[in-house]
Amino acid sequence: MYANANQQKNHVGEIVESSLSRFVAQCPPHRLYEPPLFGAFVRTPSPPDYKPPKPQEKPDPFAESEHHALYAWEEGATYAVVCMANTRSLDPSRRPSAYGLNEAELRAEQPQIFDLLQTEFTALAIGYVHQGRLRYTLPTRPPRIHAFVAECSTAEILALTQSPEYLRLLLQSKGEAGADELVVATLRQACEAQSAPYDYLVQAGRHLAHLLREEPGRLTAILRQLES
Repeated sequence: MYANANQQKNHVGEIVESSLSRFVAQCPPHRLYEPPLFGAFVRTPSPPDYKPPKPQEKPDPFAESEHHALYAWEEGATYAVVCMANTRSLDPSRRPSAYGLNEAELRAEQPQIFDLLQTEFTALAIGYVHQGRLRYTLPTRPPRIHAFVAECSTAEILALTQSPEYLRLLLQSKGEAGADELVVATLRQACEAQSAPYDYLVQAGRHLAHLLREEPGRLTAILRQLES
């Protein structure tokens, strides 16, 4: 529960379910109906007792390039993309009932109803920070239950999306919304952070063409959605 509103004011959710590939976070009450956008970039902090690994003598061949290393990544943090959201009753056995009132009327006559609702979102892991570098792969441990989730800053999104490797994980994802729709939504979010969004989209399209070289129909459908 969200006992300290000030502590959570910069966060958009608290993890209530976690695995290596994805996590589910519950939004605070003041964000009912306001989860992060589909395709938004989010992050979890490193655990409070996290011990950074000893520096390697040789460069990590699986980490991103030196250009991306210029960003001050938080050791142990996990980065993810929002792939699903829903609003439902706090009690799974009690389905909300229709009252025939608009929201303003319902809040005036039955305000307690909104205390029984919750909004959750699911985020797909696209990378984690290891030895000061971002690795575009699943984290070695799931994020902790009750860890807070924050939306990424513009600087973080720019650093995250310098490499197109995150698209590979998104294309392989499975969920209600579909991997292709998630790729389109995430690319639109990424473009908003770029100084030259059209050029970035062209580069991303080339990488998608490489990843989907054996699925031309799928590639065409994604590119058409990006054009609309």
